[in-house]
Amino acid sequence: MTIDRRSYTVPGIPDRLFLRGDVPMTKEEVRVLCLSKMGVGPGGVFLDIGAGTGSISVECALLSPGGEVIAVEKEARATELIWKNCERFGVTNVRVIQGEAPFCLEGLPPADAIVIGGSGGRLEAIVERSVELLKPGGRLVVNAVLLETAQAGTSLMKKAGLAGVEITFAALARGRELGGGTALEPLNPVFLVRGVKFAEERSGTG
Repeated sequence: MTIDRRSYTVPGIPDRLFLRGDVPMTKEEVRVLCLSKMGVGPGGVFLDIGAGTGSISVECALLSPGGEVIAVEKEARATELIWKNCERFGVTNVRVIQGEAPFCLEGLPPADAIVIGGSGGRLEAIVERSVELLKPGGRLVVNAVLLETAQAGTSLMKKAGLAGVEITFAALARGRELGGGTALEPLNPVFLVRGVKFAEERSGTG
């Protein structure tokens, strides 16, 4: 089934519309927050590291039809899902790279925003390489389910000299019918850490 992309010109595509299997996926509500923190807009370059099902990549591509989205994922079964979800939503501006970050990030273009959804235990190296890839004014976002990962992301961004480093904790719930009323069913809590790369200062006499 192909989804009419014209129906989703704002973030927040329902989870049920993505093909998932047993691959981890960023939930709809968290995805909205993440895309906002990334500042996704038309014509940019966006990098999704640990892309999973590609839900963030697909939404980036829809929000930036004239831009380029690069989805990085080490698992073959996940990269196959990314391609299928891109086809499902009719997006053609997503490039999929199967490999382990940071090793597969060489040669990529400067990015307007980067999200790290999975690090495979290499968060420090991935953050360092991501900061190098960011354009001046670019945003780096780390999505984390563990407090320790969020703390590490915060420290690493500050160490790298990113500005305005902030951490957001999202504890969300969805309503479901129960006994003629509505019960709240909690989603897994998530941390979002964001920092912005300063424009490099130029010195000179002229």
